[in-house]
Amino acid sequence: MLPTPTTQHLDAAEARQSRTRPSNVREFFERAVDDVPDASFMICGDQTWSYAEFDASCNRVSHGLLAAGVAPTARLAYQLPNGLALLRLELAAQKIGAVTVPLIPGSTASETEYVLTHSGPTHIVTDATNEAAVRKAVKSAATQGVHVEILVVPERRGSLGALESDVEIRPPEPPHREPCMSIRYTSGSTGRPKGVVQPAAGFATAGHAIADRLGLSSDDAVFCAMPLFHTAATHMMFAPAVAARCRFVLVPRFSRATFWDEVRGTGGTVALLMPTQLSILMTAPPADDDADNPMRIMFSHVRSEDFCRRFGVDVCTTWAMTETSGMGTLQAPESGDHRPKVIGKPMPDDAEIRIVGPDGNPVGVGELGELCFRHPDVMLEYHRDPANTGSTLRDGWVHSGDLCSMDADGNAFFHGRLKNVIKRGGENVAGEEVEFTIMAHPAVEECLVTGVEDEIYTEEVCAVVVTRDAQRLTEAEIVDWCAQRLSSWKVPRYVHLRGEALPKLANGKTNRGAVTGDVAAFCGGRLWDRQGGA
Repeated sequence: MLPTPTTQHLDAAEARQSRTRPSNVREFFERAVDDVPDASFMICGDQTWSYAEFDASCNRVSHGLLAAGVAPTARLAYQLPNGLALLRLELAAQKIGAVTVPLIPGSTASETEYVLTHSGPTHIVTDATNEAAVRKAVKSAATQGVHVEILVVPERRGSLGALESDVEIRPPEPPHREPCMSIRYTSGSTGRPKGVVQPAAGFATAGHAIADRLGLSSDDAVFCAMPLFHTAATHMMFAPAVAARCRFVLVPRFSRATFWDEVRGTGGTVALLMPTQLSILMTAPPADDDADNPMRIMFSHVRSEDFCRRFGVDVCTTWAMTETSGMGTLQAPESGDHRPKVIGKPMPDDAEIRIVGPDGNPVGVGELGELCFRHPDVMLEYHRDPANTGSTLRDGWVHSGDLCSMDADGNAFFHGRLKNVIKRGGENVAGEEVEFTIMAHPAVEECLVTGVEDEIYTEEVCAVVVTRDAQRLTEAEIVDWCAQRLSSWKVPRYVHLRGEALPKLANGKTNRGAVTGDVAAFCGGRLWDRQGGA
C-alpha cells in the first residue's frame, strides 16, 4: 500500500514563505522534520520511513561519524554505490558540519587518487566492491603527503555498519561551519575534473525554487532514478521533495524494464530524467497501459511530444549546472510554451540570466551567445583552481559555455555547447541542433554530432548514430532526413552507424570524449555531398 498523507502536512508554499531561507542543509532538512514528523517521506524498495524516522536514522550515523573521528568542518569523501546508505551518510555529514566529497563508484585507483590529493579529506567511506581501488589510491596519496583514513561499510541495504550508533537524538550543532556543503567533481569527459565548491545555502535555494516552479505539494512523490553523488539528484530532486514536505522515492538503478512498474507501485508523480533515459523508455514495445501511471510531470533538457502522448505526462524543459547549485531555468507546467529549444525562465525568481557575445557584452533579442547565470548561491569557486574559477565565475555570473538565445519575454533557448560549435566554411553549426534533428527520427535511439577536420571547409559535420532495436537505417536515409529539415551546411557529411550504445558518464550523459576521440578512425569512410549523394 502507498503511504497516506497525514493531517500534519502543511501547505508547502505557505510554509516556505513564512520563514527566512535556511543557511545550510541541516537546518533545511530538520525544519521539514519538525513541521511534519509523522508524514510519509522515504520510500526505497519495500522500506518506508516517516520524516522523523528518517531523521533519527541519519542522527545515528552522525554520532557514528563523530565517534570515528570525523570533525566538524573536516572533509569527508565517500565512494559508495547509489542508494540509501549514501543518502544517509550525506545528510549525517551535513548535520555535523563536515564538507562532503562525493566520488563516483567504480572509479579507478588513479581517478580516486586525483580527487583525494586534490581535495584533501581526512576520511573516506567505501564498501567492499570499491575497497581495493580506494586502498590503492589512499596508499599513493600518502606518498604525496595526503593521509586519509578508510572507513569500510558493509554491502547491506542501507546499512553503514560501524558508523551506525545507537544514539537517535540530533548531534550538537557544530561550533563553526564552512560556507560550503561539498566539493563536487565534474564528470571530466575532457581533461581533469574540476572540484565545484557548492555553497551550503544553495541546496535549500534550489529545492524551494524547483518545488515552487513545478507546483509541488505534500501529495506529490518525487521519483529519483538518478545517482545521488550528482547535483541533479541531490539539489534538483531530493531538495524539492524536502521543500514540498512530500515523499521521496529512491530507486538506486534506472531500468527500462522496471521503470513504469516502480512508478506505479510507489505513486511517483514527479521525476527528472536525462534525454537519454527518455529515449530509452521510448524503445520499449508500446503497451495499452503506457499512459496508465501516476506520473504528472517530468523535467528534462528536451521535450518530446511523442513521449508526452504515449505516457500521458507533461515534460517541462530545464537547464542547470553543478556550478549553479542545480538552479538555472525551468518551464512552469502551466506555461504551455513548447517552442523548439525553449528552456524557460530563470529560477528562483531572484535569479538572473543574460546572453553575452565573445566580448562579454549582452547580445540582442534572438541573437546567439553564451548563457550566463547569476544568483548569490552559485558555486563559490573551483577548488584550488583560480584560473578556471576566474574564467567561469565573473562578477557573480557563471559563464556556462552553452550557446543560447533569449526572447523579449526573458525565455531562454538552448542551441548547444559553445565547445561543440562546428565551424564549417565560415558558418557556425551547433552540434546539438543536428543531434536533436537526427534524434527525432523514429528509428534513432542515440546520436552524437561533432566536427572533424576538413581541408576545404576547416571542419565538417560528423554524426555518430545508434539505431533502436530491430530498426534498419542507412547513412543515406539519415542524410536525407537532415536535408529536409536543416540548412545545407548543417547536413552531416560523415555518418557512422553503431550497433552498440554510446559510452556514458556516471550521471547518464554521453561521454563525448570517449566517442569524439575515435572519430578519425571512421572519417575516411563514406563521404556525402551537400545533396546527400555518395
